[in-house]
Amino acid sequence: MTTQPDDRSAMATALAWASRVMTVALEMVLPGVLGGWLDRRWGTGFLAAIGFAFGLVVGVAHLVLISRELPKRKRTRLGNDKNEHDSNERDSNEQN
Repeated sequence: MTTQPDDRSAMATALAWASRVMTVALEMVLPGVLGGWLDRRWGTGFLAAIGFAFGLVVGVAHLVLISRELPKRKRTRLGNDKNEHDSNERDSNEQN
């Protein structure tokens, strides 16, 4: 699988990450909140715990999927692609 360069603006990239983080957070919390509401409505006491456990599993699975989508490149603090620079430098040295 080849990764294509990300030519989006920094703001677009930040908003995409904010969206991912909020999605994972909601996946983890909403099943437990729904279970708590059902517990109060039906007079049970276990649905909230099941909901939070389910949300944890779903959220972690989603985080694993997100991490697999990330490019397999090391980045410096400023976001420059270190491996790409090194490989370009290596290619130019091989040509000389």
